[in-house]
Amino acid sequence: MRRKREKAAGGRDLGGNGGFTLLEISVVVALLGVIMAVSLPGLGKPLAYYRLKVAASQMAQDLREIQQTALNEESDKYRVFFAAGGSHYEVRKAQEQTLPQVIKRVYLPPTVKIVSTTFKDNAVTFSVKGTPYPQGGTVTLQDTVSGRLVYVIVASITGRVRISTSPPESWEVQGGALCLKARTGLPF
Repeated sequence: MRRKREKAAGGRDLGGNGGFTLLEISVVVALLGVIMAVSLPGLGKPLAYYRLKVAASQMAQDLREIQQTALNEESDKYRVFFAAGGSHYEVRKAQEQTLPQVIKRVYLPPTVKIVSTTFKDNAVTFSVKGTPYPQGGTVTLQDTVSGRLVYVIVASITGRVRISTSPPESWEVQGGALCLKARTGLPF
């Protein structure tokens, strides 16, 4: 005796194996491809900003580590050099009668660059007390995709290292450019 197969409202046979046709799968894959092609370019800016924040966090962590090492060893021989306008920084230790030893060289992601620093000679040295010598300063990092800036700030008196998306309070805007204020309030 033959069994009668049921049919769905659209005339589709429900008694078969219930799979999808090659045409249906092709349409779904094509639609997913179009959606991905439209959405991927929009992910470039958030991804570049994420890389900027990660690079700033890594730099702040390295500065804190060198600060702690100078404290632990009671040494003022540790220095961090920043390649202003470049894409890397170096941690060095001064040696007696020889060139400084490069302890660590860190390359930033391709979309991140060091725009500028306010440190003398683009370098900071930590004293035996962990404070920056001769003074604190700021390293400005930029995401080259969106142009956003992040500041890694080392406080002069305490040596506190922090990250900010706004420039330090000691900066002021003049004619669209940021300038460092002296204690008297006059731009440098």
